[in-house]
Amino acid sequence: MTGTHKPASGLFYAYGKLARALAAVWERVETPQVWFLYLGGAALLCGGIYFGFLRYPRMPRPSLELSARPRIDAAIAAAQERLKSNPQDIAALVELGSLHFEKGPDAYPDAINELEDARRLGALDVRIFYCLGVMYQELALYPFALEEYQRYLRNQPEDKEVRMLAAKLYFRQGDFAAAINEFERLKFSDPDDALVCENLGLSLLEAKLLDRAVENFKQVQAEGGLPARRAAFYLGRIAFEQGRFQEAYDMMQGSLPREGEPSDFGIPFDRMYAALALTLQKLNRPEEAKEAWNRVLKLIPKDAKALAALKELNRRFPAKKSRK
Repeated sequence: MTGTHKPASGLFYAYGKLARALAAVWERVETPQVWFLYLGGAALLCGGIYFGFLRYPRMPRPSLELSARPRIDAAIAAAQERLKSNPQDIAALVELGSLHFEKGPDAYPDAINELEDARRLGALDVRIFYCLGVMYQELALYPFALEEYQRYLRNQPEDKEVRMLAAKLYFRQGDFAAAINEFERLKFSDPDDALVCENLGLSLLEAKLLDRAVENFKQVQAEGGLPARRAAFYLGRIAFEQGRFQEAYDMMQGSLPREGEPSDFGIPFDRMYAALALTLQKLNRPEEAKEAWNRVLKLIPKDAKALAALKELNRRFPAKKSRK
């Protein structure tokens, strides 16, 4: 709260924890070669987490209707008045932080500040864990977000939304065993949820538990619609990894975007065409592979993998000169 306690102290506290963790590792670095490995690994990890995050639906965000804004602002003003009388009013801090969370991202620094201050004063309200988890995830502080979700779930173990958020964070951090455990728990509670089943299949695929992944993707296929086509693409990926290239091609080809397909298909189109191109190369169909790589470049003009693949294909299979 402005003028009542340290500005954005909770936000600086979170970033401070991250900085101290990185500094502890840096102090152990003894040679220039290790410096480069450390920096390169950190960049790769951050890049992987960032791009992986964009491929998944964003976490729920407050949708504050215009008619609700005066009510929220009035409630904030009331909580601030209570804090003027007693700056250590824990209930008022939790209420104020929750209200700022509801206002949306622009108010997140205030919300983090107030909720972290409330917790340091001894507050145990479960709203603190949920709100901080969502906000830290929005700020790309994924380990801290996951820690808050875990605290929340210890108090509210049946909350499906938060368990799904935690499971996806495990996946993004490469902890596929933990992701599988969370998605299996969700599936046990609702065996017919196609979204849970699809995410469980993806986690099993990344963990190389292919037979179990196939089982889940086939269940999603039975649902029809876009989820079924995504499942077909992942089944094609599995067939590719197992060396069944014609089957992989058939599955991927059937899942490709169609004319006017919405961009929120669920899998980036460039990834789909890249996978198809690799499959066509394995099938020794270079001209079709070139075409697929060119589709990738239409979507991502400077895609390094597509540029390198096309350069090699053009070298090995130059275009035939037309006869005059």
